[in-house]
Amino acid sequence: MSYEFEFRGNLNNSYGFETDLGIVYEVKFRPTSYLLGDETTPYANSIFEFIIEIAYNPLGKNPPLDLLVSGTIAAIIKDFYFKKDESICIYICDSSNGRQELRRRKFDDWFYMHDYQFGLIKLEEHIIDSKGDSYPISLIIQRNNPYFIEIIDGFRRIAMQYNEGK
Repeated sequence: MSYEFEFRGNLNNSYGFETDLGIVYEVKFRPTSYLLGDETTPYANSIFEFIIEIAYNPLGKNPPLDLLVSGTIAAIIKDFYFKKDESICIYICDSSNGRQELRRRKFDDWFYMHDYQFGLIKLEEHIIDSKGDSYPISLIIQRNNPYFIEIIDGFRRIAMQYNEGK
């Protein structure tokens, strides 16, 4: 079960949907060939930053739990990977208000509730900044991606390099 959504396209491969409460979500797959370090790899043009944003919230407070949102985001992910089956998505939890771990847990719940539908796996790392704050990042990839091993190695290597000496 999910809300109806529309693929808006544009540079960010944007999708949109509205909840019963009038909250408008935008889900983007922004091309980011540099995220795994080397833009010359054969999979560089398949790397996207996965973004979930609330574009409009008439409630003026955090949205209440809505199980259809998770189903809709799962359906959007499925649609995107159907269109671009070798896609590699990096999800970086927003840390603007210090609630990045809450966002990671919520996304994990959504992802694992629906992962059986589309053969994806999710790997996690944490990036530590100079103040010692931790930021969760996830890699989402299809199990049958022809560059599976190289992509996972690149993801782990970038996280290790970023965290060295901190």
